[in-house]
Amino acid sequence: MSGRTSAMTIFQTVKKATRSLRRRRIIQNDSGVAAMEFAIIAPMIIGLYLGLAELSSVLSVDRKVSHSASVAGDLATQVTSLNASQAEDLVSAVLQVADLGVNGNYVLRLQSYYRRPSGNVASEGLILYRNGNHGGLDPYDKDTLSEDMLPIGGGIVVASVKHAYIPFGFTRMEGDNKGKGFLPSQLDLDETFLLKPRRSETVIIGEEGTHTRFLCTGSANNVSCSDG
Repeated sequence: MSGRTSAMTIFQTVKKATRSLRRRRIIQNDSGVAAMEFAIIAPMIIGLYLGLAELSSVLSVDRKVSHSASVAGDLATQVTSLNASQAEDLVSAVLQVADLGVNGNYVLRLQSYYRRPSGNVASEGLILYRNGNHGGLDPYDKDTLSEDMLPIGGGIVVASVKHAYIPFGFTRMEGDNKGKGFLPSQLDLDETFLLKPRRSETVIIGEEGTHTRFLCTGSANNVSCSDG
């Protein structure tokens, strides 16, 4: 009887020692630490990389948008008037500078203003180009033009552009059932330049006194403008 008890005691002691040894080995085993560290750090590194790439792309496109608005105003102020053919050439040049592709979601609004002897600001014509799915571009508030900026009898050209930038590589992540996401489905980039005419007091778009409105469509190599 005592022999059996002694054997059981030895067996239990060995069993406990084996369990303790297993626990110690599991605790001391670091073979999976690198994989765990990679699983934690990799998503952050990838997210940082994609975020920097997206930021670089946005800044590059924003420079193109700003430069295209400057070019539009600069070209318009170098002439005394613009007819439909000249408007097509101007828009074509601006689109080539913008270089946003055939579906660039791009809007160009070029408007000429002058101040009448009565002091009121009137339009001397408009060139409007739109491409892609875009919400449009609101007219410039002419009431903000002071007499110091636009004296009586003088003119000014307002060149405005807007581009709907769509983040590459990202889809809209829905935050809730109301459609609010962590990332926007598109980002509107816009710029406006005000320039004084160089060769005349005003730049006439279309026929003088008719407030012509040229509506333009097409790609950089094939722009068509018509009186709208």
